[in-house]
Amino acid sequence: MSTPTDNSSKPPTILQKIYAQRQKDVEISKSTPGTKPEELKIYLEMGLAPPLIPLVPRLKTNPSTSTSNPSLSLMAEIKRASPSKGEIAIGVNPAKQALIYGQSGASVISVLTEPTWFKGSLLDMRLARQAVDSLPNRPAILRKEFIFDEYQIAEARLFGADTVLLIVAMLQSEQLKSLYAYSLSLGMEPLVEVNNATEMTHALELGAKVIGVNNRNLHDFNVDMGTTSRLVDMVKERDVSLCALSGISGPEDVKVYKEQAVNAVLVGEALMRASDTATFIRELLGWP
Repeated sequence: MSTPTDNSSKPPTILQKIYAQRQKDVEISKSTPGTKPEELKIYLEMGLAPPLIPLVPRLKTNPSTSTSNPSLSLMAEIKRASPSKGEIAIGVNPAKQALIYGQSGASVISVLTEPTWFKGSLLDMRLARQAVDSLPNRPAILRKEFIFDEYQIAEARLFGADTVLLIVAMLQSEQLKSLYAYSLSLGMEPLVEVNNATEMTHALELGAKVIGVNNRNLHDFNVDMGTTSRLVDMVKERDVSLCALSGISGPEDVKVYKEQAVNAVLVGEALMRASDTATFIRELLGWP
């Protein structure tokens, strides 16, 4: 599998560097006794993966949905570090953070599992899932990862994810279709990430029910908060939950997206840096 590239003479983008490293990491996991693909297949067939909850209905419920003025839903992210910001909250306890998110009304908890740039792991995700398992109407768990192989989706399912991220920018068309279909076969409706109109068209042709517009361009990691706004019209009158990803830091950002009928926001860095996470969430979303 080749790393996605626009021009082989150009230096690799951040996304291409991450993808290349993850290919190496996955090959190591696939060749390690105990985590070989055929072993994961048996674990799944034995029913060892924990129970799922469906993403779409969970994404549509939050602490304000029963009020006369419902807010957007929150996808709350656990992120220790990033390529653009370096260390953000390197000492975070993913289980404690997940519990705070769940108790504060998050519809989805996104857990970064990429180890090199984001300092995450599958163990982080499993512990986050366990921490919220007993909550009434628990949040859905998202494996936030650079996924290019069915193996990673099987891993996600076994470690307690309810959904996975598929990034249109790093996948060939047939690869995207295949991974989307495999995820559905395991009961997981993926979050399909786009950054421009062409990618949005691919996501809609795929039949994606949950589409996230990343305001951050993964090739150079620049953020443009208008990216989501420019693509809103493409999903109007469609049965699609639209999510704004990246760069959301305050109530004013949420207000703009609410006016544009965006369904949810994914917030990572601002939550990880908040001194009082629960209060920050209430103020961010305007929840009671």
